[in-house]
Amino acid sequence: MRILLIVHQFFPEFSGGTERVTLQLARVLQHAGHAVHVLSCRSAPALAQWPEDADVRQAWHYVHEGVPVTVIARHRLPASAEFGFDVDPALAAELAVWLRRERFHVAHVLHTMRMATAVMAVQQISLPYVVTLTDFFLACHQINLVNVQGAPCLGPQEGQRCARDCQVGVWTGQALAQRYQQAQAMLAGAALRCVPSHFVQARVEDAFPGLDFRVVPHGLELLALLPTVRRQTDDLEPGPLVLAFAGTLIVQKGLHVLIEALALIPDADIELRVMGGRYGDSAYHQRIDRLIAADRRVKMVGQMDQQALFAALSQCDLLCLPSLVPETFSLTFHEAAALGLPALVADHGAPAEVVREANSGLCVTPDSAPDWAQALQQVLDHRELLAQWKSRLSMPARIEEEGFFYESLYRTVALLE
Repeated sequence: MRILLIVHQFFPEFSGGTERVTLQLARVLQHAGHAVHVLSCRSAPALAQWPEDADVRQAWHYVHEGVPVTVIARHRLPASAEFGFDVDPALAAELAVWLRRERFHVAHVLHTMRMATAVMAVQQISLPYVVTLTDFFLACHQINLVNVQGAPCLGPQEGQRCARDCQVGVWTGQALAQRYQQAQAMLAGAALRCVPSHFVQARVEDAFPGLDFRVVPHGLELLALLPTVRRQTDDLEPGPLVLAFAGTLIVQKGLHVLIEALALIPDADIELRVMGGRYGDSAYHQRIDRLIAADRRVKMVGQMDQQALFAALSQCDLLCLPSLVPETFSLTFHEAAALGLPALVADHGAPAEVVREANSGLCVTPDSAPDWAQALQQVLDHRELLAQWKSRLSMPARIEEEGFFYESLYRTVALLE
């Protein structure tokens, strides 16, 4: 099959969770013999060596790790595409020409931010498409089902709750209702709708009544984890409790809460290793730098490739996931579990459901440094918990399983000759 994967941003400009999911899926589908192409958006200028498309102005082609990619210049899309589903009809017409030329059998939309124009083009040529919701962007312009006051949201109520709780800036009640209608139409037009966890399924089926969503967990490249060697600890002289934080340094990931928790237990024999790159708010990065400088137990490891990240995680005792917003899946959480690393997680989202069901860690109040400090002290006082939690960890799905499942779904809807 000729398969098009549509995503809001991609390597090498961005390397977040959805981008990793897209790249891994593309590679496993290639290994199964399919021709896979990624269509995305690029904010930075194109590189000089990238050829421009003949039919789509300011769209460039390149290959990333063996995967063909086409990126559209961000300024060709509506300014509101960061938050909503407005489209550019002229660009959609150009993309429709490109889609016909490439003769795809099926499209798979992995994120709709900035890509509503691409979805319109897919619809215009009647190309069947599958949608996977890797977060709550379709239901929530705040992305995380957390309102502007920072409180959890129960769902858009066809835009009515959005108008009540999140009517700020250009988002009038009418605009929010229209955004909901656009999202619903995009989902209704999909041949199949998928989500990575039961946590997401429950919320989006409530947000979009009458539409069904299948759970397809993200798979892991388990072979990439094999070279890592787990850290060996001596039960009699265990040394410091080595914590891992792995994620982008943005406020939503809650690293500041974890470091502030450490400050509340200054004599605790703990080492925190911070793994991840910086993105966005420089003021937040400066705040993190000040917090790290004030506690010698916190080590900034920085951004690294996946193989190095796996090796670094394998040398830790406990993953900490202090997210301020509910995680829909968390690749890092599942990769850590595959490495035998239990976790302390914020008590919301899909990771909390997994931890609570398996009793394989602790769920901690989000955005509460005192509660995180108490949880860390509990582990320090009862180090035997680590072995108990580790024994209850389940092996996540392999990327080959995810690829096989999506391949079977594509075949049910694709335009095959």
